[in-house]
Amino acid sequence: MRTISLSEIDQNIEKNRKQANAVIRSTSNGRRKKSRTRTPGEVKALNEISIARWQKAVEEKKIIKTSKRSMYYDYR
Repeated sequence: MRTISLSEIDQNIEKNRKQANAVIRSTSNGRRKKSRTRTPGEVKALNEISIARWQKAVEEKKIIKTSKRSMYYDYR
């Protein structure tokens, strides 16, 4: 059985990274992921929407705390 150290694995990954990324890019189906970052206004608006939806769910008793570390969310 061949033994390999972690540093050898890291070196191998670094050595082949560009080639592997090129293969992945060439085999993808053409759809690009959205890469634009959100503006601070968008982030703020999305945070406010999320908080409002959470608070509404709490008011409608759709969120039930089942134990110290878990909750149940009735999404219906």
